[in-house]
Amino acid sequence: MTGKPPHDEVLGLEDLHVTVHDGAATAVRGVSLSVAAGEIVGLVGESGSGKTLTCRAALGVLPQGCAVGRGTISFERQDVTDLSRRGWERLHGTGMGAVFQDPASYLNPNLTVGSQLAEVLRVKQRLRRREAHRKSIDLLAAVGLHRPDWVFHQIPAELSGGMLQRVMIAIAISCEPRLLIADEATTALDVTIQAEIIELLRELRDQRGLAVLFVSHDLAVIRELCDRVVVFYAGEVVESGPVEEIIERPRHPYTQALLHVASVGDFRRRELRVIPGQPPRAGADITGCRFAGRCPAAIEACRSGPISLVPLSHVHQARCVRATDPELTAAPATIAVTTAAAESAELAAR
Repeated sequence: MTGKPPHDEVLGLEDLHVTVHDGAATAVRGVSLSVAAGEIVGLVGESGSGKTLTCRAALGVLPQGCAVGRGTISFERQDVTDLSRRGWERLHGTGMGAVFQDPASYLNPNLTVGSQLAEVLRVKQRLRRREAHRKSIDLLAAVGLHRPDWVFHQIPAELSGGMLQRVMIAIAISCEPRLLIADEATTALDVTIQAEIIELLRELRDQRGLAVLFVSHDLAVIRELCDRVVVFYAGEVVESGPVEEIIERPRHPYTQALLHVASVGDFRRRELRVIPGQPPRAGADITGCRFAGRCPAAIEACRSGPISLVPLSHVHQARCVRATDPELTAAPATIAVTTAAAESAELAAR
């Protein structure tokens, strides 16, 4: 966590460790971050870097065999780490909402989307059937669905991916939570629909004061939507800070590598750039920097012991022994990351 937590903190993670395989390995190590009301914080990193496990821990829905091994999870400054199952159920919907990558897999294919939204309202807010129906229509309209009364009566197979994601967002915000966790919520969508969902999330943040934890592998989306970004690698936070500062002046070699291989907006590129090597397996016990085996700037000190986050300012930190090395920080700027909206416009013009 950079600096002191904000006074309007909604979600706080402190030294979070998540174990897998019934405690045999640690997949998330020492993660600390906060999300304030009205703030959007992005999590970025390769698949398997620990982003989703961190989000599921924050939601109290870790998969079987996974558990919080150490650290604390707080919601509105109340420790919820050891909350009972019933306590988490009470918090879901009214305190926390969530949206995931494949909306169709979270909806019953045999029921209309409206009935599923109304059921949440009837269970969580004790609304009568007519009240739940009316509020469902209002919510479908609020997330930008045209003809919400028609959408209410459709089953998931009759709606597009973008429409289904809007339905899931309507369900997630139906009970007016203070925190929304969006895990790869725009990944499966084309760039035009992606840009619309980004704008919707921004509007919901502005109108409702939502705190949003947004997970994506797409740096263009992160740059367009988020206020701060937290970069994950192999279960650890390797860099965090304001999104523009991280993208314009990355101080960890992994963040620099992510930006170097990003292809957003570069339609002239003939070859797909990649980061050499493979990330370590989840829970691997590694002495020193976990990125050292793939890092062209690695030196002996990178492998000799644990690497701590280095504060570069009161809002920017990086887990690198060379974070202040002039040779590393003077590296040429990485490629310009274009916004999803700009990419959409360029695609339309082609």
